[in-house]
Amino acid sequence: MIFKKNLIYLAIFSFIFLFLAFSYERSDSVLKRLDLETITSKQQGVYKGNIAEDFQLLNSVGEKVSLSDFRGKKVIINFFATWCSPCQEEMPTLVQLDKKIDDEKLVLLGINVTKEERNVDDVRRFLNHFEVKYEVLFDGDGKVMKDYQLIGIPTTIFIDENGKIVERLNGIVTMEMLLDHPFLQGLLNKNNQ
Repeated sequence: MIFKKNLIYLAIFSFIFLFLAFSYERSDSVLKRLDLETITSKQQGVYKGNIAEDFQLLNSVGEKVSLSDFRGKKVIINFFATWCSPCQEEMPTLVQLDKKIDDEKLVLLGINVTKEERNVDDVRRFLNHFEVKYEVLFDGDGKVMKDYQLIGIPTTIFIDENGKIVERLNGIVTMEMLLDHPFLQGLLNKNNQ
């Protein structure tokens, strides 16, 4: 008798559990959306909403620099190559932006797709020509370019203080686009606007 009673309770409990699970799965409830947003926001990757894939590259003086070194600051990453006409056209805008930003809150990083260059000296001449003062890293083996699944250059990525990708822009960015973007609000030096 007790066994039969427990079996009935187990059946009722199983039915209720399955009903709730089925209802939750079929619903577009606030809880379900929050669960999905939480999972997505913590997922590492290279697209908007992901936690940016960390990397370590050498800078122009041979020091290792990691993306995670800048946690706590907003970061703009710009992938470029010297032979790329749109990159050449865009570079003065980035140099001008670098002069306007508050370095305490925002870091501008250039990543040269060095594997696609003839040699590193061409990159150094390019940076000198445009008077680039912000940090430029060299992707010598193309790993970061591959990891970030670039479909073309220039590609610019905005990363927030927590390492989350806020925006991914393929193609040339203009000063107007940058200054109007909510990502840069409050990050420009008052003297250089």
